[in-house]
Amino acid sequence: MKEDVEIRGKHLQKGQPLIVFVGSANRDENKFDRADVFDIHRHPNHHVAFGHGNHFCLGAPLARLEAEIALTELIKKYASLSLPENFTVDAIENSAVYGLRSFPILLAP
Repeated sequence: MKEDVEIRGKHLQKGQPLIVFVGSANRDENKFDRADVFDIHRHPNHHVAFGHGNHFCLGAPLARLEAEIALTELIKKYASLSLPENFTVDAIENSAVYGLRSFPILLAP
């Protein structure tokens, strides 16, 4: 911190280290209705997954296009996609990266 500041009742001192988690920002209940629920149709969706302002990711449009193409082709090729009966979320335990170690799916042609 460059100077003492109070944020939502918490006092942060000048020189105190601060870690900011993007995953937390994208679940801010002051910004999003039902912030902790995944909603692909959330609108508007002012998430910060690709950064913001001067720090916005230049590769964001390419990442979105790649995801759209991959998911479209997957859905066109397989009549059914489902999760295994014993599916559990196996999150990567790292403060710098948010994601899953694996995401197994069952495909039916």
